[in-house]
Amino acid sequence: MSRFQRGVLWATLLAIILLTLLSIYGAFLGAARAQALFNSLPLAVYWFALTALLIVGIAVFRRLYRVPALLLMHLGCILVLLGAMWGSQGGHALAKQLFGIDKIPRGRMGILEQMQENRVLVADSNSTRELPFSVRLKDFRLEHYEPGYLVIWTREGGSWRLPAREGQSLRLSDELGTVTVRRVFKSFRIDMRGEERVAYEAPDGSNPALEVSVEIPGKPPGRRYVFEQTRGHTKPDDPLIMSYSRAVRDYISELEIVQNGQVVAAKDIEVNHPLYYGGYHFYQHEYGVADLGEYTVLLVVSDAGLPLVFGGYALLMAGIFWHFWGQRLLRRSCVPARGRSTGVPPMSTTGILPVNVSDVHGRDAHATGPPNAK
Repeated sequence: MSRFQRGVLWATLLAIILLTLLSIYGAFLGAARAQALFNSLPLAVYWFALTALLIVGIAVFRRLYRVPALLLMHLGCILVLLGAMWGSQGGHALAKQLFGIDKIPRGRMGILEQMQENRVLVADSNSTRELPFSVRLKDFRLEHYEPGYLVIWTREGGSWRLPAREGQSLRLSDELGTVTVRRVFKSFRIDMRGEERVAYEAPDGSNPALEVSVEIPGKPPGRRYVFEQTRGHTKPDDPLIMSYSRAVRDYISELEIVQNGQVVAAKDIEVNHPLYYGGYHFYQHEYGVADLGEYTVLLVVSDAGLPLVFGGYALLMAGIFWHFWGQRLLRRSCVPARGRSTGVPPMSTTGILPVNVSDVHGRDAHATGPPNAK
């Protein structure tokens, strides 16, 4: 090994060790600070240097061409690094300067239900840019874990939690009585029918609520309604305070892509299941409720560099598979059929069966007399 090859080998090893330390350090910074670190100017120089070392290694170490598995792994790492650099903010600026490709690297957009939007708030800036198409929020919905819970507490600090199922009851004490969930509403509504207020399940809308009764010995049972979205008014002399809560399992946005007045794509997106169109991924990021209704916040991410990254991972996995398993499978498949164990001893080159060290009777191989000799 020449001095230059040794230098390339040691420099690459030190660069990989530095990458390991940076990855550990970045894990404790949080997503935003880690992204700023890995996109900083010193780290940009490091990425270029590491990529150059891997390329030079392929050029100077000819043994890689005789070992396909190592060559594939080296090429895979190079493609992953190139793809990551091309998808960075600096890569987007370079693509605009060299090829006129002007894409939004990363940003967010908020959309109200039944509205469409094409403006994106660019990450790390207060500027907005427009997409060449619009995104419409057809509907937004939340999915919850069932059942929810009726949470009860007293002004003295006592607390209980009761599953929100019809007929579920909990005895608190002799003074506080027994609390029972009488009805569970997905969309509560109450109307006056004559002189009586009647609660019922509305066919549309979303207003989750519980009908709860409190039975104290010696007193007529009391009835109250507990809402999930708004907390009810509690009387100053009421010893019990109640709330209805349900844990969110998933939130889903029904999206449509509108271009030139036509819907060209549609998908119900949720966390880790984005919509892809026009060179962008649209991820479910946040949601909320405003005066005009529910809205969703989408994370918009450019796909620049992703084909290179995916191709690099494919080469990397192919190299690892070939190194550990592919060569063995190839050797096994290339073993001649006559060399495999068939239970019949192979013929010698003269066509005569080979002589074993002992015959079928177990006779000593060094015996010189006939089999029956004494």
